[in-house]
Amino acid sequence: MADELIDIFDENMNFLGTAMKSQAHREGLWHKAFHCWLAQKAENGKTMLWLQLRGDDKDIFPGKLDISAAGHIRAGEEVKDGYREIKEELGLNLNKDDVIKLFTSKEIYEFGNIKNQEFQMVYMAVVDGSPYKAVLQPEEVAGLYEVDIDEFIDLMNDKLKSIEAKGVKRNGDSTYTVEYRKVYKDDVAPHSSDYYKKALSMIKRYVSNQA
Repeated sequence: MADELIDIFDENMNFLGTAMKSQAHREGLWHKAFHCWLAQKAENGKTMLWLQLRGDDKDIFPGKLDISAAGHIRAGEEVKDGYREIKEELGLNLNKDDVIKLFTSKEIYEFGNIKNQEFQMVYMAVVDGSPYKAVLQPEEVAGLYEVDIDEFIDLMNDKLKSIEAKGVKRNGDSTYTVEYRKVYKDDVAPHSSDYYKKALSMIKRYVSNQA
């Protein structure tokens, strides 16, 4: 995946300068990431959450189900400019004003040779349609699935061993296969439990209040 220039901060989010993303991951430099969860209210009133399947060649959490669309904030960008990731990764035409800020999370973890120290700027957007209509970016996204958010909450809280997901998986020849799959907690990117608890509860509350 292509490297890119990003803004660097201290642990209190004071701007320090710029560095390449690879350097930030190698040296554990604080930087900002854009997370956007996509959800919709189904005809039966349930809130459906979209999960991206990360490619097997990703540096972090390869092959895991994760946030609908996410990426790094490039140098000089406003955080909300990260909405471009939704178009780039999923081919969905959302506007900047369609994304809603939820909260900011600080997360530190190591994965292989990567030391990641991020300010995760967490957003959501309400979508219309189904994952089947998405156009997945070959270099980034291996699939896109939807799950019942209540079941997903129970899965992440260890109240269910598995849940059902439906969506599309990208094949090696850039075709797509529609599939149903069983999802276990180990299939999901291991963000902190506090992150999931806060994000999922806020998304559910917002979508439930939609007409």
